[in-house]
Amino acid sequence: MLEVFFHAVEDLDTKRGQPLHPRNATPLEMHFGHLLDTDPRSSYVADDHDRIIAFGIVYRRGHEAFLSFLFVEPSWQGRRIGRAVLDACIRGAGEGVERVSTCAEANQPVSTGLYAKLGMAPRTPIYLLRGGLPDDALPELPIDIERRPVTPEAVAAFDRELVGYVRPRDHAFWAHDRQGALFLDGAGSVLGYGYAHRSGRIGPVAAVTPAYLPGFIGYLVRITQVLEGRQLVIPGPAIAALQPLLDAGLRIDGTPAVYCSAGPGPAFERYVPMSFALL
Repeated sequence: MLEVFFHAVEDLDTKRGQPLHPRNATPLEMHFGHLLDTDPRSSYVADDHDRIIAFGIVYRRGHEAFLSFLFVEPSWQGRRIGRAVLDACIRGAGEGVERVSTCAEANQPVSTGLYAKLGMAPRTPIYLLRGGLPDDALPELPIDIERRPVTPEAVAAFDRELVGYVRPRDHAFWAHDRQGALFLDGAGSVLGYGYAHRSGRIGPVAAVTPAYLPGFIGYLVRITQVLEGRQLVIPGPAIAALQPLLDAGLRIDGTPAVYCSAGPGPAFERYVPMSFALL
């Protein structure tokens, strides 16, 4: 699967005349491992004489299904292999799926058009931000906000309202190797939560109102020391976080992704996903 992914991405970069990026398998292996563990029935490969030539992963949460990955070896593209794998993944997600969504690169109109034909219309731009972020670039938390470890039980109702489903196994995955924080008001009501990884990746971060996002992200920056810069996946509607992060020196890296779905999806104005592949 890793080889198919890198071959497809590098072929696309070559056709665009762009330099090839260094292969960084670790984040992909992390995503693959988690999603294959939680959603084996909606993860498929196509093989030619025991050589994998395409793969797809759809994860199911509640009544929602999300296409995380769909990649085909360049020499096999244009033969409807990708569509066959996608159909198998969606069938594998089972009965009762009310909406399928995905994130597609904005400069891949063929893929975006295919998703739109399947009911996943392009809706929301999502940007990858990278760069150095000083500890004092974002505001401190108000003194009346409490911080505690995140527990799936504490955020279940919040997640259901934010993204439409509960996701205890995702929270267990995030908590495994990340610093996490549950933010509460003085009465113990959940104001949001967030995670940060020692690699510099921050997310997901969620808040009851957009105004809390900069403070939550700033707190996560200050509790995780990193060797290099920070990386965040910021939806366009989350302008409360996007603007101060750009002002602090982060830069938009590459072409944005587009959230494609039959409906509006998560409350992106107050939500920073973990990645394009795992909201």
